[in-house]
Amino acid sequence: MSRIRNVLWSAAIASLGMAELAAAQEPACLTEREVTSLVTYALPVVMDSTMKACRPQLSPQGYFATQGSTLVQRYAARKSLAWPEARAALVKLGGNNAKMKDIVSSLSDEALQPFAEGMVSAVVAKGIKPDQCKAIERATRLLSPLPPENTAELVTFVLVMADKPKVRGAVGASKKSDLPICPAA
Repeated sequence: MSRIRNVLWSAAIASLGMAELAAAQEPACLTEREVTSLVTYALPVVMDSTMKACRPQLSPQGYFATQGSTLVQRYAARKSLAWPEARAALVKLGGNNAKMKDIVSSLSDEALQPFAEGMVSAVVAKGIKPDQCKAIERATRLLSPLPPENTAELVTFVLVMADKPKVRGAVGASKKSDLPICPAA
């Protein structure tokens, strides 16, 4: 359970692509809806990057190799719907740094989207350990029948629950996440 929670947590943090910036800036918190928008937007990139990073560790007849690209396409169909709110959440992650907020908010969608997706891809590729790949593939296969919006909401739910002090203590996590989720969530 801890490994899957860590994988989901890493995927969600990666989906933001700006978690380190968020932690450093002490930004306003994100609502569950904003987190879900970010997750919805980023999941196709997270999945694709995960499949590429895990390819050497997994069977060429496994789920990622045989059905992964279809799953990525299914999730990518929802990206454009999630983008406006995901973009607003990215701007919000600029925190109290007015200059950073101005820079991020002034970027066109054509500039900001590839930047955010590139950061997500890099964080995923860096964060996945080879021994996690089989568990990630299995978790993805188990979640694949869900509609993309349900998967995004489930990831958000796990992130919100995993960040509660009692849950963190129960699973042995000592620090609050870098993702600034609003406490009322």
